[in-house]
Amino acid sequence: MNFLAFGNHTVRNLLHSPYFTFKKVLLREEHKNDKELLQLLEEKKISYQLLDKEQFARYGFGKKNQGIGIFIKDYSYVSIFHLLKIQPQRKFPLLIILNCLEDPHNFGAILRTAAALAIDGIIIPTKNQVPINSSVVRVSHGGAAYIPVCQVDNLTWAINKLKEENYKIIATVCETSALPYKQLAINAPTAIIFGNEHEGISPSLIKKSDYLCTIPLSNSIPSLNVSVSAGIILAHLIQT
Repeated sequence: MNFLAFGNHTVRNLLHSPYFTFKKVLLREEHKNDKELLQLLEEKKISYQLLDKEQFARYGFGKKNQGIGIFIKDYSYVSIFHLLKIQPQRKFPLLIILNCLEDPHNFGAILRTAAALAIDGIIIPTKNQVPINSSVVRVSHGGAAYIPVCQVDNLTWAINKLKEENYKIIATVCETSALPYKQLAINAPTAIIFGNEHEGISPSLIKKSDYLCTIPLSNSIPSLNVSVSAGIILAHLIQT
C-alpha cells in the first residue's frame, strides 16, 4: 500500500496516529522555519524534503495542499480482538459496522464524524468495501488518524464475536415500522450498522440485529445519504 495525503491539518494529525506508517514528507520552502513540525519529523524518524514552489507543484497535490504532502507507506487495520480490549470513551463502547460502502467520500465523512464524536472503532468487510485510501483520508480531514478500523472477511462472524461480548446490534433501515432513532439509548455495549449506498444492509445482517432503527423523513424524501444518516444517529446516541 502506498498513497498520498496532503494539507496541514490532515498531515499533522496523521503524524500522531498509531495506525499509519510513512515513507516521506514533502514540504514547500515556507515550512523550513516550522520548528515544531521539523522536530516532530525528526523524533519520529520520518524523512522529509524541502522543495521550492515549482518542485513541489510537480507532485500534483490537490489545490488545498498548504505546502505539505505525505507519502503513506501502510495503514494498520486492527483485529476485532483489539477493538474489544479498547477502553471505551463512555460507560459503554460504541462501534460502527459498515456494510459494503462503495463511495470513499461517504467512508471519509463517517470517519470524520466518528473522530469528532469519539466513537470507539469501525468494522468493515474486506470485500466490496472501499478501504482506507487517499480519498478516504482526505475527506476524513484527519479523522482517520484517530479511529481504529477493523477489516474482517465476514461481517456475520464479526457480529457473532460482538454478541459473545454482550454487544447489542442496531441496524439502520428505511422502514417506517422500525424504531425511530430518537428512541434509541445506549445501555449496553453497542454496534450500529450502516448499509451500502444502493442496497442498504444485507438481509443476513438484519437478521442478526437486535433492533432496527430509522430516521423519520418528510416530504416524500425516501432516504438520506449514509454519511448524513450516520452523523444524525451517532450524535443522538452519544448523548443518551
